[in-house]
Amino acid sequence: MKKSAKVFRTTLRVLSIVALILYILFLFGERVPLGFQATFAETSVYLLFLVFALGFVVLWMNELIAGIILIVWYGIQWCLVLWVWVDGGMTVILGFPIAVLGVLILIYGIKQRRASMDSVA
Repeated sequence: MKKSAKVFRTTLRVLSIVALILYILFLFGERVPLGFQATFAETSVYLLFLVFALGFVVLWMNELIAGIILIVWYGIQWCLVLWVWVDGGMTVILGFPIAVLGVLILIYGIKQRRASMDSVA
């Protein structure tokens, strides 16, 4: 692996760690209830976090799939804002950097896949 690719990969991972920490702080700051008395809108906040956490974990194994998961996460967030969360417009803006991170991770994963196919052929 080239040094520049290694630096880019490390940068993407560090940015994803920062995004995870900020996401957790957002969840604590919002104080969204969890349990049997919670509505679907409140529970969906945690379900969306689980999708993000899945993308975060997969990032350490397969960047291509992680990028797809993070882009799908942003699409799910849009659906929730449009149809479930009444006052969730700001979350789309806050989630945009994670969507950009997902696109960068996807591009990196595609480049790595092409490089591995070229080395095999």
